[in-house]
Amino acid sequence: MREYFDKAFLFSKDLWFRLTVPKPLPPRVDDLGQILPPPTPAEAKKILREAVTNHVADGWNIEIENEDNVVLGRKAKFQWVGKLFLFLILLFIFVPLAIFYLIIVIVKGVKAKPVRLHIWVDENGRIQRR
Repeated sequence: MREYFDKAFLFSKDLWFRLTVPKPLPPRVDDLGQILPPPTPAEAKKILREAVTNHVADGWNIEIENEDNVVLGRKAKFQWVGKLFLFLILLFIFVPLAIFYLIIVIVKGVKAKPVRLHIWVDENGRIQRR
């Protein structure tokens, strides 16, 4: 019985390791299938600058900027149409519940944390986001 538990434990440990540990990305290749050399620091900065420019154009703000990585942030989105629709339904059903829901929505809107995005260029010249 003990060996079955050990096998199950080792299987779950192996499965967890395979699912959670990121696998290395393959190297970049050109149109002919040849492996490209890693970018120079100047090329990596240019790639990062282009990615940051695209994100800033989409509404992100630069919070922290270093030579090789950037942290971007923006306000959390507030889906007011669904909240308004639910508030009106609750208003017709039960007014105190609608007022309680309105208070909850206001508190969540005030306490909303900004969304952050960490961008960097890996050793193969790919943009990485987390």
